[in-house]
Amino acid sequence: MRMGRPNKKRRSSKKIKENAVKPKYSSGNLVVGQVSSNVVASFMTPLLNDMASLSLENYADLMLQYDDEVAALRKQKLEDEAASKEKDQEEEVEVNMDGSTTDAVEDQEDDVEEWMPDIEEPKGFLFRSQRLVDEFATDVLSPTARQFSAQTNEWKVHANAAKFERQLDEKYGIFRPFITNHPEVELFLRTTQRKYAMGQFSPLRQGEPPLNRTTAIIMLFMMHRNKVRWEATALAALFFLVGLQPWALVLIVSLGYNRVQARKSLKIGCMDGKIVEPVEAYYKETENEGNMTTEQRKQEFLKTPVGTNLDKGTSLNGSDYDTMVLGSGADALYTAALLSRAGRTVLVLSPDEDASGCQMIQNDDKGFGSVPFDVRDSTVTNVQRQQKLLAPALCTTTDLQGGVRFAQIGTEADGFAFNILSIPGMGTDGSSESVPFVLRAAGGAMGLAEDAATFLGDASPPDDISEGPGNSMTLAYLQACAGMNATASQYYLSKVLPEKYKDMLSTTSYQEATIRRTSQFLDQCLPLNAHIRSLMAGIGNRGENIKPSKMSMGPHVSNLCAATSGEGMHYPIGGPRSLCHALAAVIEQNGGRIVTGVSYKELLFEEKSPKESKKKIDTKKKDDKIEQTETKVETVNMPKCKGVTLKDGTKLILESADTSIEPAVVSTLGFIMTFIHLLPEDIRSNYGVPVGFPALAERRPVLRVLIGLKGTAEELNVTGADYYRLPAAGLARDEMDPVTGQVMLGEIGWTDDNDSLPDDPATEEEGETVGTTGEKRGKRSKQAGILAPQNKKNSSKRTKYDSGASWMKISFPSAKDPTFAERYGNKTTCIVTIEADDDFVTPFDTKPKLFAPAKADSGRVNRLLERVTKDLIETYPQLENKIECVEVRGPFGAGLSHTPERYAAKGMRPETPFPGLFVGGSDLTVGDSFSAAMVSGWLATNAVVGYNGLDLMYLSKNITTDLEQFMPEPVMGKEEDLAVPYTPPKKNPLPPAAEENLVTTAEPSKEE
Repeated sequence: MRMGRPNKKRRSSKKIKENAVKPKYSSGNLVVGQVSSNVVASFMTPLLNDMASLSLENYADLMLQYDDEVAALRKQKLEDEAASKEKDQEEEVEVNMDGSTTDAVEDQEDDVEEWMPDIEEPKGFLFRSQRLVDEFATDVLSPTARQFSAQTNEWKVHANAAKFERQLDEKYGIFRPFITNHPEVELFLRTTQRKYAMGQFSPLRQGEPPLNRTTAIIMLFMMHRNKVRWEATALAALFFLVGLQPWALVLIVSLGYNRVQARKSLKIGCMDGKIVEPVEAYYKETENEGNMTTEQRKQEFLKTPVGTNLDKGTSLNGSDYDTMVLGSGADALYTAALLSRAGRTVLVLSPDEDASGCQMIQNDDKGFGSVPFDVRDSTVTNVQRQQKLLAPALCTTTDLQGGVRFAQIGTEADGFAFNILSIPGMGTDGSSESVPFVLRAAGGAMGLAEDAATFLGDASPPDDISEGPGNSMTLAYLQACAGMNATASQYYLSKVLPEKYKDMLSTTSYQEATIRRTSQFLDQCLPLNAHIRSLMAGIGNRGENIKPSKMSMGPHVSNLCAATSGEGMHYPIGGPRSLCHALAAVIEQNGGRIVTGVSYKELLFEEKSPKESKKKIDTKKKDDKIEQTETKVETVNMPKCKGVTLKDGTKLILESADTSIEPAVVSTLGFIMTFIHLLPEDIRSNYGVPVGFPALAERRPVLRVLIGLKGTAEELNVTGADYYRLPAAGLARDEMDPVTGQVMLGEIGWTDDNDSLPDDPATEEEGETVGTTGEKRGKRSKQAGILAPQNKKNSSKRTKYDSGASWMKISFPSAKDPTFAERYGNKTTCIVTIEADDDFVTPFDTKPKLFAPAKADSGRVNRLLERVTKDLIETYPQLENKIECVEVRGPFGAGLSHTPERYAAKGMRPETPFPGLFVGGSDLTVGDSFSAAMVSGWLATNAVVGYNGLDLMYLSKNITTDLEQFMPEPVMGKEEDLAVPYTPPKKNPLPPAAEENLVTTAEPSKEE
């Protein structure tokens, strides 16, 4: 009860009025105040009767109006026609037979009666008479009222049935008969609809997640830290953080897989069609074969140089080709062969007389004028990987490798020895002495650790390598290097990727090692044994005379892993010409050409304005006011490389008939030759060089002494293993602090770099330097890379070749090839490689640091030959009185030095800043390595073809996989189709000093 207010009156819905008046049209059982159940009889029947009567009345009214309008129109028409007749013509009177007359107007009345006005009769009325209204009331309304007033409610059954039929038609349409005949289908559909309405088919998860957000983030971070594949990490993030259902994840994976397969099936580069046409082997029979046998014909073919010499009336037209490869050797031909397979027409311009890179002795009367000297050292490491890399370029109709096979250097008797290292002080008590250490393939890393334990005082490795390195410092160091080398492929592959994709890659251990110095790792990992440090430094740095304190750890790791892989070293059977002839056949049969003896002058570029100015409007808001400032932004338009100019003035300009193919110039000559000697001066000064290039240093050029020996390798008792003298890996002088007792680690390679050796003064003229082709060059600017001689470094000290001490490499290529004697008989080739001293090159302290060739008189050349011959005879005493001819070649550029700056420079990649210009060669990977040069050619080919980061990083789609996919399998016969028949070689003996140090794996264990 509310105070001061009366209670609110409430209405009752159950109260019924006593004297209520019934409606006019109602059923007999209708109760006023309640709703009747028979709505049809009480409400709808009177309403429909009234509507029918009203419709009839409206129809009658409209019909009356229609008749009146028709009569008025007919009358008006008659009057108009009569008036027109009277006015226009005389009245015509017809005379009947009885003599009476009839006007023509009467006949016109009959015509008017037949005329109907253009007025529509009322339509759309259902009831047009009272009879139809009565029939509607008696035949339709009354039965309907009775039906709905029946106690059985049969009308509801019929209504529900009609509704159900209509719903079935709306839901299933033409599939209704199938669903009604199979009730289980309808049950499944209803269940599915119910689940969908409950949200079970939503791609997002319903309810609480399996893990809270914090735990999920921690788990994803751990997955990223443990280097789980990015695809798995992304799916885990979608499941835990976004909340996708498992079926949605499966759908995403399926769609992604389909997209990946569609991308992988796309044709490569500019390949015409999806099938790469196979080629025939280069040694197939020809019409002008003569009476030679198949084996004789194959051997004779290998005596011919690779390519066509430019001096033999060769005409060149650059417009016939869309790709140009500059360089010689197997790496240049391999790059050209891959591009030919990809649908390009390639022109190879080799500066050598033989595109295989081999050289011959000139002015010789001992028969060595036609004998090839493999100055590039075609020794192959990791042969199985290299064969897989070479197969797409070599494949023919009858053989997957183009008939080319590789023979392992060494024999089982000597453990397949492939290298002999002479490191000052290692393995001896005195620093001046040297005992050669033999590297052999047998046993791999375990075999090297056992030899180090036997001769260098290291601990013995365990019997089972799966147990770990044990106390062996050598094996532990090799296993650590193998772990870093496992990510080397990802590092070198990143050189092809654009910069935006590089940010998506995590830094690998090999990449971190490339910017560190070797001495840091050696001192930290091997502090107790200086002999082991020198051995590891010698194996990792044997290709260049550089101290570990200056060398990058990356190539050191690669060289160590290659030497201890267990596969040893291999050499192409038939020499480098066998491999290069096979690659040349692929190039030429695809429309390409190989021209030798070409002298380059400079690269050709399209002329463009160096800078272009564009307006840029910056909008800033200051004190509630908008201010716009206009600035000029200068963008550099890099010129496009379109060809090369030769020294005779010939301009070779590439053209492509297909607009989808961009002309490309690939230089395998290295970065120094490409950007210092071939890049025009105006282009370099206006546009610069690749990023980081000025911070690098050129490796000191090398001289190669070609020596022809009388007798076969077996008769001369020489080995196929290469001999290295490595002063830069000399034994470190460790000292102990008398006060603290700590060991002070000395520097590896403590010997001076052959400086301050007295000799004759330089012969070059002041103010001039000697160019790469022998002509004198004037002063050049820093942009050109070479400064005037007054800027020379260490002008008071001169680097000279010191007999018995300087860096040296001795190799016998003919001893590596088991078929050499079948072609050239009683001859052996020897190549001694040394660093060019200051009599042959002039160093310049420029950016980058460079060397320029210098003229040396015959006296200095002869004195150098005497020193080199002396060292050769001391190392191989059996060669005394066996030397037939000697000739010095060089100096040859050896590429960039293996410093950390080389691997840290961002511009060291196949794609250069200049469109259309690409760089190959071992400068991209590891110098002085045949296998690394092949990888560099592979990288350059992928850059030219144009694979993007998605292809290379995630789809594993590259030139090799695409050629394997689209190239038909060769038809193999019962016997292998070989370019050169192979006979396993006999035991290759070692030098006397190395024979004493050679042991088998079993011997140390017996002594122990």
